[in-house]
Amino acid sequence: MKYNIYLISLLCSLSFVCFGQEQLGLRTENYSGVNSILLNPANNLTTPFQWDVNLGAVGFFVDNSFGGFQNSSLGDLLNTREDNIFLATDFPSDQQFAAGSVVFDFVEPGNDKFAYFSTTLTGPSFMLNFEKHSFGLFTNFRVAGGGQKVPAVFGYYDYLSVRQGEDYAVTPSNLAGMAWSEIGFNYLFKGVTNNGQIGIGFNIKYLQGYESFFLKNDVNLQITKMERDILTFENGADIRFGFTSSSADEEAVNLQNNGSGFGIDIGLTFATDEYLDGFGYKLGVSILDIGQISFDSNTELHNIDINEPFTLNPRNFEDVTDLREGLAVLDEELFNNTLTTFSGNTYDLGLPTAFSLQADVALVENVYVNATMVQRITGRNISVERGNLFALTPRYESRWISAFLPISIYNWEHLQVGAAARLAFITIGTENLGSFLGKKNLTGTDFYAAIKINPFQLGWKGGGSKKGKEMKCYQF
Repeated sequence: MKYNIYLISLLCSLSFVCFGQEQLGLRTENYSGVNSILLNPANNLTTPFQWDVNLGAVGFFVDNSFGGFQNSSLGDLLNTREDNIFLATDFPSDQQFAAGSVVFDFVEPGNDKFAYFSTTLTGPSFMLNFEKHSFGLFTNFRVAGGGQKVPAVFGYYDYLSVRQGEDYAVTPSNLAGMAWSEIGFNYLFKGVTNNGQIGIGFNIKYLQGYESFFLKNDVNLQITKMERDILTFENGADIRFGFTSSSADEEAVNLQNNGSGFGIDIGLTFATDEYLDGFGYKLGVSILDIGQISFDSNTELHNIDINEPFTLNPRNFEDVTDLREGLAVLDEELFNNTLTTFSGNTYDLGLPTAFSLQADVALVENVYVNATMVQRITGRNISVERGNLFALTPRYESRWISAFLPISIYNWEHLQVGAAARLAFITIGTENLGSFLGKKNLTGTDFYAAIKINPFQLGWKGGGSKKGKEMKCYQF
């Protein structure tokens, strides 16, 4: 089916253009400076730098639970000719493939599925750190999208297991993505407690939206699978979808400013007095990406709101080559061209909001273990839904070199081990080292890198003495 080939092409392309989930090697150490405020705007409470400048940072992340490349690494995929990449469903189950072949197969029937990609390009950004206050300015270009609780029946083998005449339920679900830029201002207020110091911070972000899409099903659909894959929607449907047309109607990506909005991150961090000398701990809590973008230029909103049973034949879409043709076929299928799905030219799309907890424990001087949890927050409004993450990251950190070993579980399904290192002003890392080195089913990958500058001589502004340096006596 062309749908299957399209899905594989999409997964392959995402592997090359999508950027980093949480980038733990850039966010969690005390030397992270301005980069740390993207996980918690109060994270720089314990930075040793009086100033920090990020020159540029990039990364990529993609993962899914629909399927993967069998026993392959990213290197295998990149180095294999196109004619040696195969779709398992096109062959018998006992097919033997030649050495050097890369085979994509879908997962067995099971739970709800997810697919997510995210991109962050951090441009010139800086932080100024004072005794009681810290200020920062940052710039980002971001792309994020996917679906987090896609009903299981949309899995290839799940759908095949539904027999003709059998009905199945499709629960409410959401699929969305967008590309946008941010100009953000960071502020951190620092004070002391009886046994440490506390910081309260926030990021205020002005957003410009470029491209976006969404598909949202608001009701429980009851669908019967008929002969020749014709689908009968027994209780009608209430499905909304929308997109920006500036690139959809072009042969190449044509980024334009199609909307704007505001966002905010808020965070709280506490560190004990002994934390920076190899004892004690640091705790943080943050809410990220509160806000939305209103798309009102080159924007289309569509609605399928039918209160009685109707049928849809997916095979009529097999020869569709572009979006406009697909919409025309959809209108003909649903309304016999007497009506259209078009219902407006504006919509709001929410940011990938999440709640995060961070804990950093100092084992000995320069050696720490970090625990970070990121849990998406969803609401009734249309939004891009972030993936969940829990990670334990042992690390060694010093002024000129740091090393990280993140062990994480993504969406409570995919366990992965990563690695990251910083040498002076350059950081590189991944949270999925197996996608580069291991022979396993390749369902996703990620990579990130950054270059920055900051003072050669440290003036510790944190809550501990750090090798005997005098601690500042902060007051609320």
